[in-house]
Amino acid sequence: MYLIVGATGSLGGQVAKAILARGERVRAVVRPESSSPLRRTGRFTDPGELRALGAELVEADLKRPESFDSHLVGVKSVLMTASGTKRAPPDSTAAIDANGAAGLAAAAKREGVEHFVYMSASGTGPDAPELIRAKWEGENAIRATGQTATFVRPAMFMQDWIGFVLGAQLQGGTRIQLMGEHDAAKWFVDEGDVVKLLTEILLAGPPDSGESTTVMEYATDRASHGEIIARMARISGVPLTVERLPIGQPVTTVAEPAAGALTHLLAVAAATPPAESLPPEVTQRYGIRPRTIDDFLQRMLAAAPS
Repeated sequence: MYLIVGATGSLGGQVAKAILARGERVRAVVRPESSSPLRRTGRFTDPGELRALGAELVEADLKRPESFDSHLVGVKSVLMTASGTKRAPPDSTAAIDANGAAGLAAAAKREGVEHFVYMSASGTGPDAPELIRAKWEGENAIRATGQTATFVRPAMFMQDWIGFVLGAQLQGGTRIQLMGEHDAAKWFVDEGDVVKLLTEILLAGPPDSGESTTVMEYATDRASHGEIIARMARISGVPLTVERLPIGQPVTTVAEPAAGALTHLLAVAAATPPAESLPPEVTQRYGIRPRTIDDFLQRMLAAAPS
């Protein structure tokens, strides 16, 4: 039995479907609709679809770790993809990504769960931007429980950091805003490739390294946002203009509430360190043929309204 916390999100839902397709049992955690008012503003998974595919649906809340106790009985592995980044208060990143992860891992340890897989983020650390620093706090909190765990640190999702950050602006015209005077190359990964990786990690069980925790960085392609905009212009045949804003200055290419989200995300992107080389061993180990940035752009632009 696999318990997936975050199964109503896009990533967790896709992993749940992939595990079910392998003939395994999945227990998917859902919350009352009223407790997640932002869910329908982004990509999500319909709980009814998971039930129809054979998943067992249970209700629990990461702010109340005790609500998971009965749901952990008979569970072999836990996957936590839930995050406070796209939720409304009081579901903050501190409450969900850090404190929630700690409580869930402690409960899993008590119940004898073999493996806890935690969706972290590339670049997390004590000095990281607030958006991803909570992942570092979550990792440390899980370590403190003694639970055997794997921390998966994917690079920026193409769907969010290209499809939304750039694509939302493209819908309003040919002017795209970035932040900061310099635009360093960044690592990206397609969400579908992360789904494949998480599925294989769960099915493989805990690593045999002898370590209680394992950190796995995962990135597949890199470019700066400026380079990606140039590729978008080439693929679409539409000349695009890049306007650089001081960090923190509000984005004006889209209306609220998207403008506030884009302003925050672009500030985080501007503070992201330049991408360093990463070996392709994760991709090779699990036999994943990753989607490139150009692949993603081709599909994104083909699906855009004409």
